[in-house]
Amino acid sequence: MTQHTEKVEQVRRRNRLNVWRKGIKFMLGQAIDNGKDVEHTTIYNDDSKTIEYLKSGRKTEIIPSPHEPNELVDMMLGDENNTAEQIIRKLGEREANE
Repeated sequence: MTQHTEKVEQVRRRNRLNVWRKGIKFMLGQAIDNGKDVEHTTIYNDDSKTIEYLKSGRKTEIIPSPHEPNELVDMMLGDENNTAEQIIRKLGEREANE
């Protein structure tokens, strides 16, 4: 029975990681070629990148994540811990103000 539980937890963790990886960390649009084109860069939580050119026929560039799967899990857990800390601080500030 514990093998089943471990397998379920592994699938849940993999699903959470896949959702987290697709989250957007940063987006930037900038004019290039003296305004003839616009380069739109999206950087995702896993540090993969998509570079799109909006005014020309240039192909979209997709740059994969430079991190190993274990590093990505650590990054995801670190982000979750930071979010939890922020929530706890806000709750503490509200209680202190009441």
